[in-house]
Amino acid sequence: MAGNKLNVVPLFQVMTVVVVCMLAEAPGRAEAATNITCEQVTNWLTPCISYGVFGGTVSPECCQGIKDLIAAKRTKDDMRASCSCIQKGAAMIPGIDYDRINNIPTLCGTSCHYKVYPSTDCSKVV
Repeated sequence: MAGNKLNVVPLFQVMTVVVVCMLAEAPGRAEAATNITCEQVTNWLTPCISYGVFGGTVSPECCQGIKDLIAAKRTKDDMRASCSCIQKGAAMIPGIDYDRINNIPTLCGTSCHYKVYPSTDCSKVV
């Protein structure tokens, strides 16, 4: 069983790098009028990916990233841009559990004004 786990970790690390690079290279249209960039959102939330896929315990780095993101969302456009970025990034991660990722703010002792699922219309986030 340990051999299987060793094979999963490198694949997960490769997927994380691919997602970060894709998000950094392709900012969404909604981000143009915001203070938050998709690159920032990606940097803040990358430590949360392992919990979103595998579960377990939310890392302190993930919680700090969630808190930094929430603190940076000052306008509706910021919230919409971060929602869109999270939605696009999550869609590229095999095995992501949307209920799990939407529960992270609560586990970190904070809250988020929206839930991100593939069907979420981020343009309507307020």
